[in-house]
Amino acid sequence: MKGAQLAMWASLAGCMALSFSSCSSCSRNLPPGGASGGGASSSPAPTTFYTPPGAVYDVKYTANTVRIDLPTVQKTLRSVSPDAAVFVFDDSDPRIRGLAQGNMMFLEHLGVRRVIKVQNQNSQVAVLTEPAALTDFIQDGRIQFSMPVNFSRLQAQSVPPANQNPLLAGFKQWFEPPELVYASGEENGGKMGVHTKGEIDNWEFEIEGEPKGDGLELSLDAGKKLAGLTASVKAKAELEHVNTAFNAVIHGGTMQEFDYSTPLKGNLDLNWSALTSGQNSGIGESRLKLPPFAKQVIDVYGLPLLFKIDEALIFTPGFGTPHDAAEGKLSVKYDGTEGLSVHAGQSSPQGTMDVEPTAENQTSESLAAHGIVLAVNAPKVSVSIGTESITEAIKESIPASLTDKVAQFLENGPFGLGGLAKSAKENFFKIEGAAYVQLVTEFDYTASGPLSLVPCTMTHINLNAQSGVDAQLLGMKGESPHADIFKKTWTRRNPDVPICGQKGQQ
Repeated sequence: MKGAQLAMWASLAGCMALSFSSCSSCSRNLPPGGASGGGASSSPAPTTFYTPPGAVYDVKYTANTVRIDLPTVQKTLRSVSPDAAVFVFDDSDPRIRGLAQGNMMFLEHLGVRRVIKVQNQNSQVAVLTEPAALTDFIQDGRIQFSMPVNFSRLQAQSVPPANQNPLLAGFKQWFEPPELVYASGEENGGKMGVHTKGEIDNWEFEIEGEPKGDGLELSLDAGKKLAGLTASVKAKAELEHVNTAFNAVIHGGTMQEFDYSTPLKGNLDLNWSALTSGQNSGIGESRLKLPPFAKQVIDVYGLPLLFKIDEALIFTPGFGTPHDAAEGKLSVKYDGTEGLSVHAGQSSPQGTMDVEPTAENQTSESLAAHGIVLAVNAPKVSVSIGTESITEAIKESIPASLTDKVAQFLENGPFGLGGLAKSAKENFFKIEGAAYVQLVTEFDYTASGPLSLVPCTMTHINLNAQSGVDAQLLGMKGESPHADIFKKTWTRRNPDVPICGQKGQQ
């Protein structure tokens, strides 16, 4: 070991000793688990995790997979970096002492990571890791489940724990089977739902979700105020009949079959506005990726996946003079099923989708040419086994004190990764290691202004229902498979004459 690394380890000895002493009794008593298939975990899942009824998990692991049960992890884990790249354990378990480069470290009920490097110091073992695909740790087998989501309001029979994350409190028990009945949530004004607000890149936002019928009613209010510019996007949506189906068949360490589908039915109503009050330099960061409307750790007999319903938007106003204003409305109704099948490396879309858009009341005031672009990626329903799934599982089953600066320091120090940190905005709307379905609504409006020879406006609505899967999930090289289930453009030209521009493909 290099002298600099020895010095770093020495400086960490005290921190690790404190971490060891403070977590000597971190293990948790868990209730007995349910039925299981071949390769199932040797320990029960945390009670907050959800196993879909009838799930199949019948697998044979690769020879380099090292399985460590959850009680052992809870007992030996001393620290983990926020991005789950570095884990620090004590060396009391022989499986941990034996970890080496190239192993698949399978922490049951938490996730699987590929081991890149291991460093030992006294009684501590630090493990540098990266994400793993299903085919990295499964040699042969099948993983299959269908997960209906029930958003209906249920009468109170028990009250959720008071320390539960408020963003998740109303969502964790909305899954089938129906015998899981939770309170309507007195601490949330009598409503059982999600509610959060915050600020990202000068965007101030507030999102809410509440059960309605067998679905979920959602709302979003996002705005940005900069010098000379005020922008606002408000959305209301209803989502029904969410039932995610997942099937993966692996043979010889290769993904032979993969199927993912989710019915989507609902509507989306958007209101937007933009106003300039002087000279401005634009909106700056036009993208906004919001916290998920819903998320849940799915535990398939030891293998955790993360289910999410996400949303994101892009809003870019373009004005030519200091005192401009524009506003409008857009509504979209959709109904169908989106999915993707991958067989022997060839992907094909599954399902159909009917989409009906309506744009109204687009008004603007400006002496010069101007316009706006608004794109909304919602809903995006996904199941993933990437970094986010393991960090969420750790958050819900490992003491928060372990996500500390010790492992993060190792990541930036002895392992020499400080210069390799990735920007959080790379692949802005991508979910690592995920299968997904999504609806993308893009709206653009341009106007020539009253001083042009023929004052014109042009409105386009582009709708695209998509499904896809990250190549990492499948263990494939090259581009990630994806497909368009529905794709269409609507154009409105006023006046309807060629001088105002081409309508394009309808």
